[in-house]
Amino acid sequence: MCKLGDIIVVSEFKGEYGANLPTHSFIVVDDTHDKIKGLNYDFVAPIMSSFRDEEHRKKILSYSVNKEITNSDLDGDFKLKKASYVKANKLYYFDKKNIKYYVLARVNDDFLEELMKVILTLDEKDRLSIITTNLKEEQDSELETV
Repeated sequence: MCKLGDIIVVSEFKGEYGANLPTHSFIVVDDTHDKIKGLNYDFVAPIMSSFRDEEHRKKILSYSVNKEITNSDLDGDFKLKKASYVKANKLYYFDKKNIKYYVLARVNDDFLEELMKVILTLDEKDRLSIITTNLKEEQDSELETV
């Protein structure tokens, strides 16, 4: 069960345009059950990625939609293997029934608060991408009788 602030690893998910993508990490920023566009979801999470090199790091961090995450931003003993960042402008909506995932680590409260401020600022500026490609329509389980 994932909760607010958890770093989770999702194995195979659908990207922004519906293509199947391999295993990736996300940070849970909402863990409530709700609906969006008539579809059920259990949690919302922006995707994490890693820097290729220092030049890539500088370029990525020049955009206000990205937030660097370091080992000092984590609770517990887990350590990042690579320097990483969060794409705060891309919020993925998930239904736990439709994906395979596990909890890898947890961000500390200060990092989560800073990340939420970035997301709220982007929302106010209408710069968030809401990605619902991992949600499925509920099938009506009642059969019509004749």
